[in-house]
Amino acid sequence: MNDLPYKPGHSKNWLNKFFKQDYYKKPYDRFMWWRSYTPKSKPLTNRHPFKDRILNGDFDIAPYKFEAELVEHRMNDKFIECRGYEDTFREATQVDKARRKRLLEDYEKEETRRLEDVRKGFVQELRMTKEEYDECVTQTRAKDLITFYYKMEDKFGTRAIRPSNAPKGLRLALERNY
Repeated sequence: MNDLPYKPGHSKNWLNKFFKQDYYKKPYDRFMWWRSYTPKSKPLTNRHPFKDRILNGDFDIAPYKFEAELVEHRMNDKFIECRGYEDTFREATQVDKARRKRLLEDYEKEETRRLEDVRKGFVQELRMTKEEYDECVTQTRAKDLITFYYKMEDKFGTRAIRPSNAPKGLRLALERNY
């Protein structure tokens, strides 16, 4: 049907395979009731090397957008069941609409946070400034983050001492060089 209210970017089968691969189905949580999945692997802390965090998948796309697409598929199914009765459709999808809205808000927040963490990680780990990072990231042809990391590592080199692990006096001197 072409007249469905929502047009998710991926099929239900693709989304289900995506979640089965790297995520657990989450039990009901009254504080985060709109989220249905949790990652199988825990994200590493900031104390771990940046490269290890990339390889662990800490900076991959947040799953909330894909969860929202699953909700859109569910709402399309309810639209077909209601056969055009707007009032019943509106009643049947109130919770789904709220879930979709919160998932998309979480997606925006999480993606912003991850992009800021990636930028900070490159600047701290490699000998590059924020401006150099911004220029390189807009001009890259790398297919994934780890490939981009290796290219930037070859181009700029790594720092001998990361500012976060350095003693306080040395850390302040290193931060001034940024």
